[in-house]
Amino acid sequence: MKWINSTENPLIKTILKIKKNPVDRTLIEGLNLIKTAIEALSIQKDAPFYIEQILVTEEFIRKEKSFFYLINRKNYPIVGISEKIAEKISDTITPQGIFGVLSFQIRNLKDININNPEIVVILDKIQDPGNLGTIIRASEALGANFIILTLGTCNPLLTKVLRASAGSIFYIPIVRADYIEIEKFIVRNNLNLIIAEPKSEKFIFDVDFSKPLVVVFGNESKGVSGDLRKIPHISCRIPHIGQSESLNVAISAAIFLYEILRNKIKKSIQSK
Repeated sequence: MKWINSTENPLIKTILKIKKNPVDRTLIEGLNLIKTAIEALSIQKDAPFYIEQILVTEEFIRKEKSFFYLINRKNYPIVGISEKIAEKISDTITPQGIFGVLSFQIRNLKDININNPEIVVILDKIQDPGNLGTIIRASEALGANFIILTLGTCNPLLTKVLRASAGSIFYIPIVRADYIEIEKFIVRNNLNLIIAEPKSEKFIFDVDFSKPLVVVFGNESKGVSGDLRKIPHISCRIPHIGQSESLNVAISAAIFLYEILRNKIKKSIQSK
């Protein structure tokens, strides 16, 4: 196994560039995220990513011998790095000593081959990486088929997004699309468009979510864009009785998606 001790090593310089501006490649960090990526690859035939390289420190090997032997048996390319390098490339105060370089493709809408989608999430110009990652996590957990990112949404391959997603990004398809493509997709699949609107007069409890739908969550300060509002839609909101102005978009998305799933399960039980 090759060992790197200098932060001036070409591989480390490349990793720092990937971390700063991830395009088709990204850096993941920590044992749980690496494990989740490996597990996702083992059960998905068409995963949009693969692991190019795993970097580990001597201390990590000592503490996690069984996992180190596992990735060795799976023949992942492994490089040893010094603690100094781990601190240089890490986003955390106390690095665990394991990192992965991933090749990761964010696909286009036309590349998605999902027939009869039930729940599709559109994230319209979400700017905060933590919000984006958390919504990806909630979307995967609560049954969304895939996620569409509009132009202007922050890069989903940023390390903060990956960490906030807790590995869910490895299991749910994420695509980019412009507003024209989105409208065509909605019409072609006969989907109901639902817009999360904090000022709507209609509550989420007043909407029938049992039919196939697309739900949109907008920019943290400006909300959903006018281009999406031009498409026939239903606006609704979460009841809000507190003194704060509104809920964080990631919290709102989780509540919306839970209510959509609850509604669909309830309708399914009633139809039996």
